[in-house]
Amino acid sequence: MRGRLLGLLLVSISPTMWASELRDVQAKEAITLITNARASRADGYFSRSEVQYLRALAMVEQAYGPQSPDLTPALNGLAELYFDWARYTEAETLSRRSAALVEASLGPRHPLLATALQDLAAIYHVQGQYAKAEPLYLRALAIREAALGPNHPFVAVTLTDLAEMERTRGNYSRAAEHYARAVQIRQDAFGADDPRVAETLANYAAVLRKSCHHKEEARSAEARSRAILAHSAFVAEGR
Repeated sequence: MRGRLLGLLLVSISPTMWASELRDVQAKEAITLITNARASRADGYFSRSEVQYLRALAMVEQAYGPQSPDLTPALNGLAELYFDWARYTEAETLSRRSAALVEASLGPRHPLLATALQDLAAIYHVQGQYAKAEPLYLRALAIREAALGPNHPFVAVTLTDLAEMERTRGNYSRAAEHYARAVQIRQDAFGADDPRVAETLANYAAVLRKSCHHKEEARSAEARSRAILAHSAFVAEGR
């Protein structure tokens, strides 16, 4: 009886409706897999994370096709995992695919494109290919500023990556400019006592110390960073 009822139910649903419902189920399962993959990556279980990302990618590709921008969360997540794993060639391939899909489907100013471009820039950055990394970082920055606003926390993420690249290249003044702006954005977004502000201040102080004209400013930034971290530890202990 149950089989007959199920058969009647399937006949009563149009193929289009069934396909749509199936895609919705697959999308939800893929989202769960991506969430789990992120947690696995954060906990250092890279092999488990890879399996979860690959399953999610296959499900979304089956549901929406190989050219769908819905693939980008899985592509970006897998690229970032391979980056952490120092599998740079695979990370680059995935980031390039993600960027191409977003640009073709959603246009050259979409925030998802900025994420793919930043991931690609980071791959070149860590390998010392700064001439390739810089224009990608700058393009990601411009997209995020235009799409999200100049004071969005994601803008600060791009600024800190740019600053770190400039520090590695020895361009300390330019690095300091990026860090200073990132400090202000994070302070406005998260509050003056947030550990993310402290981390950015510490990096800002480090590049300021490279200049003989900013020693006092460096000491001030470093002192603020230490005070924030001390305050955070005090709060965490519940005193």
